[in-house]
Amino acid sequence: MPRLPALLCTLFVCCHAAAGPKPGWEAYSATRFYTPLALATDNTVNPLRGYHRWQNQELVPQTAPAPDAFRRYYWRDLESAPGQYNFSAILADLAAARQSGRKFAFRLRMMAGYDDDTVYAPSYLVNHAQCAAGCGFWADADAADPGLTWVPDWNDQYVMARARALLAALAAAIGPTDSLAWIDVGLFGQYGEWALRSGVYAAAPAGVVPVTAANKREYAKMHFDAFPAQQFVMFVPYANKDALTYGLLEQTITARPVGLRVDCLAQYGYFDQWSKRPAEWAAFADQWKKAPFVAEFCPFESGEANNGPATARQQAAAWHISTIGNANFALSQPDAGRWASLTPAEQNDMLMLGREAGYRYSVDKADIALTGAGQLTLGATIVNRGNAPAYEPWNVMAELVSGAGAVVWSAPLPAALGALTGAGSAQAAQGSWRLPALAAGSYTLRLAARDARAQPRPALRWTTAERSADGTLVLASLRRR
Repeated sequence: MPRLPALLCTLFVCCHAAAGPKPGWEAYSATRFYTPLALATDNTVNPLRGYHRWQNQELVPQTAPAPDAFRRYYWRDLESAPGQYNFSAILADLAAARQSGRKFAFRLRMMAGYDDDTVYAPSYLVNHAQCAAGCGFWADADAADPGLTWVPDWNDQYVMARARALLAALAAAIGPTDSLAWIDVGLFGQYGEWALRSGVYAAAPAGVVPVTAANKREYAKMHFDAFPAQQFVMFVPYANKDALTYGLLEQTITARPVGLRVDCLAQYGYFDQWSKRPAEWAAFADQWKKAPFVAEFCPFESGEANNGPATARQQAAAWHISTIGNANFALSQPDAGRWASLTPAEQNDMLMLGREAGYRYSVDKADIALTGAGQLTLGATIVNRGNAPAYEPWNVMAELVSGAGAVVWSAPLPAALGALTGAGSAQAAQGSWRLPALAAGSYTLRLAARDARAQPRPALRWTTAERSADGTLVLASLRRR
C-alpha cells in the first residue's frame, strides 16, 4: 500500500508529460515595412475621391466602377400638382446605386439653360394665383437666339413654400439612410448651380427683382432642414459669398460640415473670382480639411489652348478638390468616342487627375508583438499622400481571420484618418489587447479600414503595394496551439 501514491504520482507525471505543451499562442514579434504605390501608376478606386459616376457615365477608364454616382433632376418631373409627387426616378436611381455597391448623390433644379422655350418648374407654378407676379417671367437672355427663358421668381413666397414642401416630401420618401454620398444645394440659378445672368432681369415685370441675400440663405436652409443628417456641398461663385457664409460658417442645422461644389473645373481663370480676392476666400480656404470639395468639368474639347485636363489638374491640386464627375467633356463626340478623341497627353492628364484628387492612405510600417498568453500589441504608421482627407467615418481595425476566411476577432486601432489631410501627413497608432482563447490553428492578422455606418461601404483600399484583393493589408500569420 505505501507504494500506491508513488505509483499514482508516476502515472500522473507520465500522463501530464504526454499531454504536450499547454495550449496558448506561439510568441511572435516583427517589424514590417510596406511599399506605398507610386502615384504615376496608382489606379486605386476609393469612395469620395478621384472620379465619380456622372449622369450614368464613366468616360475616363478606371480599374473598378466608381463607388459614388451623381444624378440631377428637374422639379417639373417630381411634382405635377401641389402636393402630388412622383419620386420614382430618384428612388430607382438610389436603389440602383445601392445594388451596385455605390452611394448616391443628387441635385434638384427648377431652371436649365437659356432661351430654350421650356419651363422646368412645375407647370402649375406659371401664373399661379398665389404668386405676387406670376411666379416667374419669360426673358430673352440672348438676342441672337430666337428662344426665350422662363426665369422663376425666386423671391416669391409661394415659390419658396412649394420648394420647401418638395424637399420635405423627398426626405420623407427617401427616409433615414446612409446611402447618400452628398446632396448638392440646388433649386436656385441656372441648372440649380447658384449663378444667373444679371441681364435676364432687364425686362422683368414690376416687382420681380434678383433674389435677395436673405432668400438665398433660405434656399440653403430648406435643404438643411429637410436632410439635417446628410453631407451637403454648395456652389462657389463669388456672387454666392453670403449664402456660403451662412451654409459653411453660420448655420447649426446639419450634423456634418458643408463642403464646396464647382461646376467649371478645367476652365482657365474660373477660380480667379476667388484667387484675386484672397482676403474674402480666407473664410472658406480650410473648409476642404473637414468637408469634400466636389467638381465637374466645364465642357472642353481636345486641343483647346488653356481649357482642358492640364488646367483641371492644376486647379484640383491648388483647391484640394476630392472628386470629379467622370464625363462632360468632348461633347462634340458621341459618348463612346469622347475618351478616344483626347490626345495621349490629355488622356494622361485625365488619368493623373483621378489619381491625385482626394486621399491616398497607405500603411508604411507595422510593429507586431504577441506573447504566449495572447497579449497582442500592434503599432501602425499610416500616411496620406493625397491632397485631402477622407470625410466619412472610417475605423482602422485590427482583425484576426481564420483559415476558413471568417473574422473571429477584431478591435479598433486609435487612428483618425480624417486628421491626415494629405501631402505626406502621417500618424502612428498603437493598441494592445488580450486575444480570446480561439481554437488551435493558424490565423491571419490584417489591418482594415471599415465604414462604421449601418449601411457600410466595402473596406477602404490602402494604397500599399502589398494589400490584398479586398483592399486590406495582411500583417502576420499567428498560431495558437
